[in-house]
Amino acid sequence: MQWARHFVLIFFFLAIIFGVPITQAILEISDDESPQILELFSDAPTEEHLRQFESDLEEYSFFEEKIRPVYQLVRYFVRRGLGHKALRGKDGWYFYHPGVKYLTQPYYRDAASLMPEGGDPIEIIKDFSRQMQERGIQLVVVPIPGKASIYPDKLTSLVDPGQPVHAHTRRFMQELGEAGVEVIDIHEVFLKNRAAADRDNQSLYMQTDTHWTGHGVILAAEAIAERIKRELWYREMEPPPKDRYQRIKVTAERRGDIPKMTKIPLQEKLFDSEMVDAFQVVEKESQELYQDDPQSPVLLLGDSFSRVFQTDAPKSAGIIANLAYELQMPIASIVNDGGASTLVRQQLARNPEILWGKRLIIWEFIERDIRFGMRGWQPIKYEDRPPD
Repeated sequence: MQWARHFVLIFFFLAIIFGVPITQAILEISDDESPQILELFSDAPTEEHLRQFESDLEEYSFFEEKIRPVYQLVRYFVRRGLGHKALRGKDGWYFYHPGVKYLTQPYYRDAASLMPEGGDPIEIIKDFSRQMQERGIQLVVVPIPGKASIYPDKLTSLVDPGQPVHAHTRRFMQELGEAGVEVIDIHEVFLKNRAAADRDNQSLYMQTDTHWTGHGVILAAEAIAERIKRELWYREMEPPPKDRYQRIKVTAERRGDIPKMTKIPLQEKLFDSEMVDAFQVVEKESQELYQDDPQSPVLLLGDSFSRVFQTDAPKSAGIIANLAYELQMPIASIVNDGGASTLVRQQLARNPEILWGKRLIIWEFIERDIRFGMRGWQPIKYEDRPPD
């Protein structure tokens, strides 16, 4: 009888292993689709192909679609589990796990396995700066602090409010400076102003979102504008830029992106929305919302930190509009969520005419992208294209 029990266990084990892909294939055939399992044999079994196949299985699996939401909901109620992208902090704060991972793991130059795809960010930025200087364009790099860098005490009791934990980014900025690339230290600005914000019951970052509040936006815009105003071409502009824009405080209701990343069902019932101060910029005479000017001498390259409040609600209240307010002149911008390390430069390379007339490029990216930028840090060559 013991052999029979072993046989039954083996049968059920094999049924579980083969039942899922067979059932998935039957469902796909019934929908007049080619069974996804055949993709395994469509190309050579390289690491890239196998990883893509695994990713597609996770995304399109019937069992994944039906079972995972139930599992996530049970895990949340039983263990308050949030999955691999989110971390629960204190006092209703949530943190993006890759941002914390960037702070706590070794610096990328200290281990070959941590080098981003494409190449060393320092070398890529140096090369981009050199290519821009050849065109008479100054580059200024602005690494944006992740929320955990400014509010580590909201994640753990092991650190005090305002305690610096961004050693990797400090080293990164120092190495860029030594390589001749100019950097604006927003970490220092935020850490210096956090105590005052706390006293005024303000926050520089949203509690349930990865991004800054309108108060953080203004601090960053002021720091960047202070640097731009030192440019000779800006000081000699005729007529001098003034009285073009005004700024209006507004309140935006925002449902944080970190709970959304968990993909836990019933988001609206489990996670509260957040009321956030933002500062909208409008034309003083027409009262129309701020709009970019592609012909501006200033170009901003950025990620979702340049998009938040700018193209989503309440609109024209992000870093782009507020930088324009501080300068009292419009700027140009290229923004890609998560893609400031490579994708914005690729877009610029496809449209090199954007560079004509530019005097200064502000390159903004969130610090975690030093290691985790989308598509890494790819080298890109820029070709000249004459103006129309």
